[in-house]
Amino acid sequence: MFFLVVGVWLALVFTALAVPLWRRDPYPIQVGYDADQDQERVDLGIERESLIRSLKELEVEHGQGRLTDVDYARLQATDERRLLQVLDRLEVVVGNAPVQPAVTEHVTRPGARAWVTALGPAVLVLIGSSGIYAYIQWQQVQKLSAVSAQAGAAGMPDPRQMVARLEASLRANPDDLEGQIMAGRSYMALERFSEAAQAWTKVLQLDPRNHEADYNLGVILINTRKFDDPELFKTALEHFDRALVDVPMEPAVNWYRGIALWYLKRYRETEEAWSTASQNLPPGSEDADYVKSALVKLRAGQIPF
Repeated sequence: MFFLVVGVWLALVFTALAVPLWRRDPYPIQVGYDADQDQERVDLGIERESLIRSLKELEVEHGQGRLTDVDYARLQATDERRLLQVLDRLEVVVGNAPVQPAVTEHVTRPGARAWVTALGPAVLVLIGSSGIYAYIQWQQVQKLSAVSAQAGAAGMPDPRQMVARLEASLRANPDDLEGQIMAGRSYMALERFSEAAQAWTKVLQLDPRNHEADYNLGVILINTRKFDDPELFKTALEHFDRALVDVPMEPAVNWYRGIALWYLKRYRETEEAWSTASQNLPPGSEDADYVKSALVKLRAGQIPF
């Protein structure tokens, strides 16, 4: 009975998904290079307007005495430099925009064979999704088998056994700095954040200038929070500020520092931190695109993430 109900629900879902396939869309969505250029023009236009508005706000804040001359000059230079980059890129994108030919609208009415055409893709999706799921499961099994075989061939113990041995070693010698760092990294990888926080706190007791410990403690505070407590974000910000003393250009530290500042409603400093993170990430990488998107939303007054 259970499988019958599930089957009926799946049939309804896939039928609903197939409805758009019953007729030809008179306004097809662009795909490929042209669509990417259109989207980039929109993004650049939004960022241009945000930067212009930001420069005007800077002038107002400086005129009202809310910004020092040094801060005003620094922030103005940052916005103007980015604005020039955006304008240059807009010229390139607009110059490469192809002339769109006239499109004659065609609307086709579904005929008697529309149901067969609609149900065909739905069945294919069902079969394909089941096959993909099975393939992914098979891949995971193969990977686990390969890792186990390699570990066995190399004489490497199970990762849990390694952590257990490390914990036993630290119980005997809790002031082992390298051991505590290894424990902190292992707990972070295993998402055992409470134990990771204890390890990184011990690292700071042994080495107060350890920027890795400060960074990870700040990340743990943000990622494990139950609610948005301003005091929590202030504490996290203190950790990130101490970490930046040694690694002022580290993208990850600047990104999380910007998150703490955003929750504290210090948006100008958030933009500065994320700009530093963006400038120090590999161009075109997934992380760089994510930070860029957050900056555009921030400058537009939207929720950035």
